[in-house]
Amino acid sequence: MNQGAIPDESPRNLQEQLLLQDAKAGNSRAIQGGPDDILGDVSRLVAIYGGNPEDWYKITSIQAFTINGASVQIHWFENAKILQQVELKFKRQYPKIAPNNL
Repeated sequence: MNQGAIPDESPRNLQEQLLLQDAKAGNSRAIQGGPDDILGDVSRLVAIYGGNPEDWYKITSIQAFTINGASVQIHWFENAKILQQVELKFKRQYPKIAPNNL
């Protein structure tokens, strides 16, 4: 195991705070994990936070806000058995700009 716990990322502005509140209020879904789709990072999560591998999921916010030109979603890991949420991060995707053809 090369990496320890990844600290939670804090919202940068009011829009990100609102997106976080919305996601934590239940507007989120699992995108990977559980007994049929074990996370690649599950060994690290179990070593740091405990629990069983099949209890860990990667969660994403359902909503994506456009903030300062980026589409922003929230991701975190969650132990579904004890509802522990860890390693929250804001995923910011900026539009790709095509190069000028001169």
